[in-house]
Amino acid sequence: MTTTMLRSRLENRWNSLKYLDEKSKIDLITMLSMSLSQKRKKKSVSASKFYGIWGDDGMSDAEFAEFLKEQRTFNQEIVEL
Repeated sequence: MTTTMLRSRLENRWNSLKYLDEKSKIDLITMLSMSLSQKRKKKSVSASKFYGIWGDDGMSDAEFAEFLKEQRTFNQEIVEL
């Protein structure tokens, strides 16, 4: 998202929030502050988790591509007009 788009979104939100009463604004500030202070857990996934997922079936790349093409099915019926 570009800076201009982000700025535009923020201005749109501000236009709806600026008329809130003082207590609501303070509550909103508190919620925003709490969301910033919460530590975000980063999920990391090891590539080794996917090791061997396809298995070694002995097919070459070309054979595997041909196999995939043969397995395709189409559920659309062509109707002549």
